[in-house]
Amino acid sequence: MVARALLSSSRLMVVPRRGKAVANWTRPSIEEMGVPTEPWKQVYDKNQSKYMIHLIAGVGFTGVTIFALTQQVFFNATPKHLLKN
Repeated sequence: MVARALLSSSRLMVVPRRGKAVANWTRPSIEEMGVPTEPWKQVYDKNQSKYMIHLIAGVGFTGVTIFALTQQVFFNATPKHLLKN
């Protein structure tokens, strides 16, 4: 392995030279890339229904959490002696 030397803060560092990661590799061409097997609209609708379920579940969970928080935590409301009966 061939190494090159760098001078860093008055010390000599040896940094290994990077070689080729994979021999005989070329970028894939457009012909090698996959072709969609399902219509775009069908996949889009399926994803949107999944995302809507997640949104509804998240909003519901947040609502339940806020309700439980308001039932358990005293938020320092108006003192009872100042309330008009």
